Amino acid sequence: MNGRRSRALLKAVTPMLEPGEQIVAMSLVNLSEISVKRNLAMGVAAAVLSGGTMIAAAAPTPIYLAISRERLFLFVANPAFAKPDRHLATFPLRGLARTEVKNRVLKKSFDLVDASSGSALRLFFPALVRNNSLDIVAGLVPVAGATV
Repeated sequence: MNGRRSRALLKAVTPMLEPGEQIVAMSLVNLSEISVKRNLAMGVAAAVLSGGTMIAAAAPTPIYLAISRERLFLFVANPAFAKPDRHLATFPLRGLARTEVKNRVLKKSFDLVDASSGSALRLFFPALVRNNSLDIVAGLVPVAGATV
């Protein structure tokens, strides 16, 4: 994440922090996956409907992730202005577990599981991230079933 995006995210998350709480990592992630089949179908449909003059591709909504040693914050990213649009969710790290990191060709992912509700959230990190936010998040949240 560049400096402008980092400053905008820090400005959005700062009012939510407890006294003494600090953000240890920030990243741009995706919460959903667009399959190759879906992208291909959308491109073909757009080309057919427009007589071959236009092609379309689906893209997942980017999400800003900020993590402290106590909580994980998610914000919907505004793709036009490179800033957080609105607060999506906050999860306390206590009670969260994750699956092993899955390395794919263009991205890395893992699932976060909330032990209290049983709900899961899949985070996708670009494979070519320039920072170590994936390692920090993976280090702060234990693997499900592992003893801490």
